Amino acid sequence: MSNQTPKRLALIGLGNQGQEYLKAISLSKDVELVAVVDSDVCRLEQVKASYEHLNLALHDQISALHRHGLDGLILALPHHCYIDVWQEILALGCPLLKEKPLGRTLDEARELLAQARMQECPLQTAIQRRHHPTYLALKRRLTEQGAVVKEAHAHLHLGFSPRGEDDSWRGRQSMAGGGVLLDSGYHMVDLLHYLIGPFDLVAASLWRNGKALNAQEIEDEAYVIGRAEQTWIMLESHLAGEPYTANGSGYRKSEGISLLTDQGIFFADRQGVYQNGILIENHDKEWRVAMANQLNQFARNIQSGNWSDFDIWDQLPAMQLIEHAYKTAHHY
Repeated sequence: MSNQTPKRLALIGLGNQGQEYLKAISLSKDVELVAVVDSDVCRLEQVKASYEHLNLALHDQISALHRHGLDGLILALPHHCYIDVWQEILALGCPLLKEKPLGRTLDEARELLAQARMQECPLQTAIQRRHHPTYLALKRRLTEQGAVVKEAHAHLHLGFSPRGEDDSWRGRQSMAGGGVLLDSGYHMVDLLHYLIGPFDLVAASLWRNGKALNAQEIEDEAYVIGRAEQTWIMLESHLAGEPYTANGSGYRKSEGISLLTDQGIFFADRQGVYQNGILIENHDKEWRVAMANQLNQFARNIQSGNWSDFDIWDQLPAMQLIEHAYKTAHHY
């Protein structure tokens, strides 16, 4: 699409994920960022100092974005914020690239999607891992070799110290919707859908501070066992992960997916792809290329009007599996 005029986008939300978009968007020739929105005046001023061309707006000025002739919106708000501003966002009549999850619950996801359809605003969920070069390479290698996957083991450890009482929105079940399964685990569910296809939940176990979770708590460890047509699946997501030292001072951030196939064992993380322990491809682990690829896909969808690819339609099954896992794992 690079011979077309770049699509004009606005970014709503300048938290951590919004800041990642600011870094990545310069790598895309198919989109340009023309406006940003946030509730924090200081944050807007900091962004303006580095990106002088951007138009700035506070959250209560979302409706004013129409004056910028936008082709689409990037939505990177905290999970609980969408209910209050969704109608104002939809009134702009733009295609939407929304950071995961699609909703805090399956019902909320369906409602947000239904309202977007009613307003004829195509909605694409932003999931970066299926656009990352290493996971794209793993998918290509599996396809080229006709590999049949018998077992899949996926993990994502965030490397954060376990939280005590967390007063942020992420520590409140009503605002966040869930803990590591809905947050980081969502990425791995989506990656497994991308590499293997849909799968059914067999069992789920959620934990907080080493104890089984109750329905009012936010989990810091999640374990999911699933079964596809011919594949057993194991997924684990941790807020912390393996400790750096024996006394537990600090935790190791890591992720990866291991696939036992009839062509051997494949492993990929954000730096390389291995087959039977031999490195066969390596790539930059940073997110900017993956996010630029995602933005380019969003631009192509806007240009073509094609909103039927798997990036979009895999998201309700992902939400359904995660919600089923929560219902299965809550003990009281």
